[in-house]
Amino acid sequence: MTLLDRYLARRLLATTFKIVLAIVSLFVIIDLLTHRQDALVKYGVPGMVAVRYYAAFIPTILFEYQAMAMAVLVAALMVLGRSAQANEVTAMLAGGVSVRRFALAPLAVALVVAGLVFAAQETVGVEANAVARQIEDEYFDSYAAANTRAVSWPRLGDGWSCHVLYFNRMAQTGQDVFLHQIKDGVVQEIRANRIWWDAEHQQWLLEDGRQGSFDLAGQGAGTDRRITQVPAPFTETPEELFALEESADTKSAATLLADIHRAERIGVPASGHWVDFHAKFARPALCFVMVLIAAPLALRLRRGGIATGLAAGIVIGLVYLMLFYLGIGMGHLELLPPLAAAWLANTVFFVAGLLLFFRAPT
Repeated sequence: MTLLDRYLARRLLATTFKIVLAIVSLFVIIDLLTHRQDALVKYGVPGMVAVRYYAAFIPTILFEYQAMAMAVLVAALMVLGRSAQANEVTAMLAGGVSVRRFALAPLAVALVVAGLVFAAQETVGVEANAVARQIEDEYFDSYAAANTRAVSWPRLGDGWSCHVLYFNRMAQTGQDVFLHQIKDGVVQEIRANRIWWDAEHQQWLLEDGRQGSFDLAGQGAGTDRRITQVPAPFTETPEELFALEESADTKSAATLLADIHRAERIGVPASGHWVDFHAKFARPALCFVMVLIAAPLALRLRRGGIATGLAAGIVIGLVYLMLFYLGIGMGHLELLPPLAAAWLANTVFFVAGLLLFFRAPT
């Protein structure tokens, strides 16, 4: 690494750190004053809990809301733009150093930052997000988890399907239950008023219903009997059945991938979760893409100084975020394949960055 590389790398890292502090502080202040203040008063949330919540919420700001990538973009525009404005680039070109070589250090820094962001997102970020969600459920959304809804598990063990009209996720119990199985030409059906998870014996129990069977070929009489309380004919645990209930940002990529495969095995739709899985890799990669855009663009904005660089960073960031969430939304609606949906914005900006980069003076 040359003296020029070390000089640019130090300036870029220092500026990025300052911008990250500014963005996080601004976000916390705005969120506190406009969103959480009423809830803090209404639910009597202790001050230390609020501090813990916002400390745990920092990874969400940095990674999910792309604050880290936006900070790298603005820092690159400011640092490289200031170098161009101070005629450092002119001196460099006169000395035989090309703009592409000049941008090598910022690109290398961005690549390292992208790797660190992914590592932090998969470790500290996952744990912090889980803490933030726990505090939200306990102090801000105390009644949300008690809401009942319909659930369906179409491919359970031994060919059974289960449909529950009203299921309470918090209590692990449901009402109006229908199960059926078709095996070897015989249809079995179970209708019960209630299903609930017996944590002590690690099994689902059915209560107050009827169980019957009949032969599709019409050979032999059907059966019908009343049930008071019997074990359900499947062994999947709540953790398996509701593997995708938890937010993707509270899981590592490996855990999310395992949960997706487990959910698909029992017939739970998972296309939207595939989008979230690929987004875990697309978000950190943006740090590199943003510097690829910023390096040649900063030289074209040299006359505007810091204000122009900051304005350009805001515009580029907003355009990226709109395109990114457009792609994510289209992926969740199954209008785009999950991989294409997660990487749509990065691909567009990467191509634009390459065009700008190779058209820069050499």
